[in-house]
Amino acid sequence: MPKFDTIARYAADGCLVKPLFHQFVLDPKANTNLNLLVERPTQRQPDGWFHASAHPLMSERDLYLWMTGALEPEEMDYKSLMSVMYGTLGHAINEAFLDWMGVSVPLPPGDCPACGRPRRQLRARPSSRYCTEHGAVHEPTRARCHLDAILEFSGRRLTWDMDLSNAYGYDFKTIYPMGLGKVRDMDLDAFRERWPHYWAQMQECMRIRGLSRYIVFFMGMGMPWDTREFHIPFDPKFAAETYEKYLAVLSHVERKVPIVA
Repeated sequence: MPKFDTIARYAADGCLVKPLFHQFVLDPKANTNLNLLVERPTQRQPDGWFHASAHPLMSERDLYLWMTGALEPEEMDYKSLMSVMYGTLGHAINEAFLDWMGVSVPLPPGDCPACGRPRRQLRARPSSRYCTEHGAVHEPTRARCHLDAILEFSGRRLTWDMDLSNAYGYDFKTIYPMGLGKVRDMDLDAFRERWPHYWAQMQECMRIRGLSRYIVFFMGMGMPWDTREFHIPFDPKFAAETYEKYLAVLSHVERKVPIVA
């Protein structure tokens, strides 16, 4: 695992990823050969599952409409499409960084339980037929998620089947230049107020995957290339409410009783 050295000056106390990321960018010996595959984004269609990235904050009525195929997905506009495609470049840099950092738990063997695709082998060429993330499902609530990575900073040998009680879920997010504004590293209240959908997504990923903490690392996509790091603890109350909400919706779907309000 690389040393923090003096790069810690770029980050607030408690940051784990940010000082290493800045060190990675500044280190001329760091490998930045990128595996990059950019595809046109498509809007997700109803598939009989609740998704951590979209559904935890939805009302029961909208969730019922989603599960019965009656909720029309919003079309992606120009800004959304460009953001997703250029965000792919940021994720490729992040993937090279995680490989260099040496604290990312390997993917398990076999197919991803969340999307059914085979997992991509380390350093294999990118292809849409592979899954490169840690997928997980919770069958009782028909919920599934993908995590960009699972990080473990103990210094132990990393294996796909290791104990994850001290691990962090991890997601990399991109944002427009200057979009991070005056939000400070590690300010959880500001994070939840500014990005409630991301907070809910991380909570759902922790519920499904059985983790107790999560790191979100932001990068602005343009000068001055700001970065921010946030650590989100698991909220059992929110998880229980989501669990009960999903079960209630599934009960209506099974009984074919619409939710009207």
